[in-house]
Amino acid sequence: MGRGTAVIVLSASLFYLAVCKDTPVGHLQPLGHHRPADGEIDAYDYIISPQDFWEKYASKRKPVVFRGAGNRSDAFRLWTNEYLAQHYGELEVKLEGKREKLGKMPVGEKGVGRDTIRNFLQTYVEEDKYIVSQLPEPMYKDVMVPPCLLCGTFKRRLLEVNLWVSSGGSRSLLHRDADNAINCLLAGRKDWIMIPPGQEHLLSMAEEDEGALGGFSLVNVQAVNLIKHPKFKKVHWIYSNLTAGDCVFIPYGHFHQVRSFDRNVAVSVLFARLAEFSSEPDCPQNKSLPEWDLLSNQHIAWSYPGHGKMSMGNNDPEHVRENFLQRIQEDPELDGKLSKEAFMMEMVDIKSLPRRPPGESYGPDFEESWNSLDKEGRGYITVQGLKDLSHEQLQKLTIFMDEDPANMPDFEHYHINVNSVRLFVKELLTRRKKTNKEQFINNYEKKLRGSEIFAEKLFSKLGGDEKGFLIKDDIPAENSPVYNEYYRNYGSRPDGNDQFEKALREDFDPEEYREMDEEGEFDNEEEEDQPEEEDQLEEDPEEEDGEDEGTEESKTKATSRDEL
Repeated sequence: MGRGTAVIVLSASLFYLAVCKDTPVGHLQPLGHHRPADGEIDAYDYIISPQDFWEKYASKRKPVVFRGAGNRSDAFRLWTNEYLAQHYGELEVKLEGKREKLGKMPVGEKGVGRDTIRNFLQTYVEEDKYIVSQLPEPMYKDVMVPPCLLCGTFKRRLLEVNLWVSSGGSRSLLHRDADNAINCLLAGRKDWIMIPPGQEHLLSMAEEDEGALGGFSLVNVQAVNLIKHPKFKKVHWIYSNLTAGDCVFIPYGHFHQVRSFDRNVAVSVLFARLAEFSSEPDCPQNKSLPEWDLLSNQHIAWSYPGHGKMSMGNNDPEHVRENFLQRIQEDPELDGKLSKEAFMMEMVDIKSLPRRPPGESYGPDFEESWNSLDKEGRGYITVQGLKDLSHEQLQKLTIFMDEDPANMPDFEHYHINVNSVRLFVKELLTRRKKTNKEQFINNYEKKLRGSEIFAEKLFSKLGGDEKGFLIKDDIPAENSPVYNEYYRNYGSRPDGNDQFEKALREDFDPEEYREMDEEGEFDNEEEEDQPEEEDQLEEDPEEEDGEDEGTEESKTKATSRDEL
């Protein structure tokens, strides 16, 4: 090797050492490599009493693991894919992708983001889909509730029960939840990283609604960019590795990130954020455990029968009551009661709607919500009136305040923008006088990333005839009510998917951030087996001479809401 070559090699080596020296420890490595863990999450081989659980963990928002507690549930032994398909196959569940907020929303048998358990189990290994759903009530009888939740305030404030199923390889963002939960792993393995509260300023949080109790970090958990997020180097963390049968308590507001391995099944019991706990009237006074009991024997604030509308993520109805009571008691201008006008202003602010002049109605939904509270028509509700509201009244009020479209059976109508649907139909029939049902459905699935079942409904409403054709001259105008089932706006919240994808794009990590696949031309090509001549798609003779007209427009993509 010559002297010049040696100088170049030495200079390159020194430059490499200098770069490495300046690179933070754990830069572009998975979450947890930025500094050693502070230790493992506390773990017990038995369930502790409700009083000890409150004093040592729930009141301090400190996580804890109960090894083997999930083994008591029949679900631990019974819930094979075969058993689930046979006994619960027709129940409906919500879907997400295996990598939270990345990629397109999965499509199931019942639409975008919704599937039957049977169809999910037939497809979840090959497809990027993951059950993250409320647990259907018929499945409650297979699940035991940890006894530390089965008396006192805990038992009275059980909120909802969720189901998680994947083929493994799923991972969450670094996020926090608004409610407490005990998550029991029934199959597979999960690795948990938890970050105690008080470190939010170090986490590069995504924009959320004001006052939001949940939320997530924009940090890429697969490759933490410590140059872009330098404060993250200071973040303390703890961990636990769970195997089938283990349960973990996740306190509200406690940031965590989860990775699953192998076939994974878990059930999570959510319970309220509590400022205090009372063991009265049914907790054993000697701190012994209540009897194990089935989930089906418990009162759950938000349950789901297995079909129709879900209530996953709804607010705690008792917190809604508490917030209104606090408002009345702390605002001297309200004079000890909540007037109809004050209520309307509160709802308008919650829904981020523009205020209207005094006396002008906000519509029948607002009026109905108020009338359910003011049964006597007095025009106001008192502190005692709020205290006397039934659970059903509080539920209706809570749903009115903030209903998540993702819980609707027709979520696809919210997910796909109405303008995208109009453009899709217009472009599909740009070159032809008619299209058949099969082509319509194929293009709907491809261009709008929707489902077959909703494509068929749209085809029918647009006027598909008995021969299975949609005629260009017969389709409704773009302002037709036919399109109104698809909504213009998903809501006023910042779009978490957009925020996270933008953050990944800025990290210059092509392995993690994948651009959406480019859409091809519409699938209008003739099949090898031609239909009879009278059924063949006809070219519009008026468009043949101007074949290039509208070409650019026809290349415009009809995008789904999460891309707009």
